[in-house]
Amino acid sequence: SHPLNLPSIDLNCEVVAAKTSPVPITPIYTASYPGGGAKLTSKIIEALTGIITGDDYNSNEETNNVVSIRTYYPHFIASKVDLTSEFIRSILVVRNPLNAVPSLHNFVYESENKLPEHFIRAPSDAWLEWRDKNFATEISSWAIHIRSWMYRSENKSDRLVISFERLADENLGPLEVTRLAEFLCREDGVSTRQPEDMPCIWWKVVNFKNLAMLLQNQQWNWGTRRLRQRKLQEAGFLPPPASGEKIIAQIQEDADAKREAAKDADSPHQTDPNAPQITEDQMMAIKKMQQEQQQQQQPFLREQEELLSENSFSIRGGAKYLPSYTEDQLKMAIDTISNLLFEFENEQTLSAALSNYILDAKKRLDLIQKENEHVKSNIAAAVEGGAPPPNENSSPST
Repeated sequence: SHPLNLPSIDLNCEVVAAKTSPVPITPIYTASYPGGGAKLTSKIIEALTGIITGDDYNSNEETNNVVSIRTYYPHFIASKVDLTSEFIRSILVVRNPLNAVPSLHNFVYESENKLPEHFIRAPSDAWLEWRDKNFATEISSWAIHIRSWMYRSENKSDRLVISFERLADENLGPLEVTRLAEFLCREDGVSTRQPEDMPCIWWKVVNFKNLAMLLQNQQWNWGTRRLRQRKLQEAGFLPPPASGEKIIAQIQEDADAKREAAKDADSPHQTDPNAPQITEDQMMAIKKMQQEQQQQQQPFLREQEELLSENSFSIRGGAKYLPSYTEDQLKMAIDTISNLLFEFENEQTLSAALSNYILDAKKRLDLIQKENEHVKSNIAAAVEGGAPPPNENSSPST
């Protein structure tokens, strides 16, 4: 369906708060690399079964009243899990490491700055510094995580591989939810929702943010959003707005303040002829500034925007950007993923996901190489024309 339209499905399914199981059950492990989708999958599991899920912090306690145990083991941030335990069955959620690793960094950034989880994306400069220190370790850890859980279950019927990208997709997501339900209901004492409820469950659990906006048939509370954005900018968590945006933001903020003052005085809202308005000259100046800025953008901005739109599933606030990588890091990712693909080529769901991750990494690598060629041609033209060459160190990474 179009993003501005409600989905053409029945949205009358009720998602109730999950409870402990009334009968003893053997839980299933739900495993992912940190930032890889285990938490989202656990929410879907609760909606499907009505039974609460646990995490690896309580996996050594009495757990026969939860339907699954979420874990990031063997990543170092997770509690140790006994992979030989009686909990035989497991769900492995895989996500493109080029998106999962930045998601982990967002969590690290929030933790270091004492912010709530899933509150804001780390600024791009913080990402670049952390990336260069940790990427080699994390891409290896991502691969180790997959191997650990793939080799844990000798019987394929005891293991379900879920692709985060398919789970987050509007068209494929309900199908992944259906696969998840079929796997869960094989456990004694566990039942799931009816097949016809799966699209509705997906919309209400995975895409709840867009659904709420569509159902309300209104935009976000822009005054509240602007205030939150300004506070984050003042705290240094968001970059300052461009000069043109400052003009608009200040005018709108002043107008909001006047309206709020009128409400506080219990007076009916009246149009104030003295309220700040954007003049025609100001609007023309802003448009001219925006056009000039657009002309100065990188020649491959469109390719970057396409990559960002393909990987923008997140509920975090803050400025969106495509986490960048160097050529060497992308080549390292391609080699790591290719080795896994060779190892698990007969695992249909996993191999399909890994193949897509390789294509994505190659697309990013190709973009960097095009940009580097563009920089080199500019340098050559500048040298030939007798002008000082541009700074080579400014060549971008993707």
